[in-house]
Amino acid sequence: MEGDGTLYFGYGSNLDWGDWKSWCEKKNLRYDGLVEISPCWLPNYSLKFHYFSDGRKGGAADVVETGRGHAVPGVLFRMNDVTLEVMDQKEGTDVEAYERRDVKVILPNGTFVEAMTYCVTQNSREGRFIQPTDAYTNLIQQGLEKRKLPIAELKNAIENFTPSYPIEKIFVYGTLMHGEVRSSTMMECSNGEGKPATTTGSLLNLGDYPGMIAGKEGVIQGEVYQIDQVYLTLQTLDSIEGFYGYDSIHSLYTRTIVRVDTEQGSEWAWTYVYNKEDEREYEVIESGNWLKR
Repeated sequence: MEGDGTLYFGYGSNLDWGDWKSWCEKKNLRYDGLVEISPCWLPNYSLKFHYFSDGRKGGAADVVETGRGHAVPGVLFRMNDVTLEVMDQKEGTDVEAYERRDVKVILPNGTFVEAMTYCVTQNSREGRFIQPTDAYTNLIQQGLEKRKLPIAELKNAIENFTPSYPIEKIFVYGTLMHGEVRSSTMMECSNGEGKPATTTGSLLNLGDYPGMIAGKEGVIQGEVYQIDQVYLTLQTLDSIEGFYGYDSIHSLYTRTIVRVDTEQGSEWAWTYVYNKEDEREYEVIESGNWLKR
């Protein structure tokens, strides 16, 4: 992603510009080096409240790696070097409250970027749920709603509900669609029939099935389904699509998150994108519709 500086995934109070600015002004520090880029998702992680913050007078947010089907919504920012030092102070890296961690986040078009985020250190975590204040959670909720991100993961974390699966939709565009050879799988894994949906990207004809290329111009037509049991459904589909995890270089497809459009509006859904580098060898389906290839 173009530009100088550090890409940063924010998921807590820093979703509220006023909170960030106020903290910096109290410390007589610069706040203008934090630049918002896009809403995004951190896959395989969950939001937790297991750290007591003196400043917040209650639980403060953390992200913890929890595996398949979990995801935390947030915002991708860019910080210059001065702002990175300021953010380190705000997150308490000097007192080992939080520490930096490198992560991969998903943009709304389904592409991945590498970023940095802050996680509570092992020494600062408590083995219990710590109730956050309403004022603190309202900052996060308003920040999510401002970017049209769902608040289900936040509510799950506040209620200490485990496991939490904030995305319960899946977008399909090939052999899993109604009437296609694997449509029975979707009927078994979903609640009700799929509804027409579109997302951005291009579609390759791989022979017996298509492959979506995320981040490309164009519109892909498919269907979106309400998932019955998220973990089991994704486990089944990961096997079908040859997805072996985000760290694997052998996956045929990668599971990602995209914003899809339906007659009812915009929503977030899981989907699978083609993971190979030989896309030029295949024909682009100009219609973006596997059924009209």
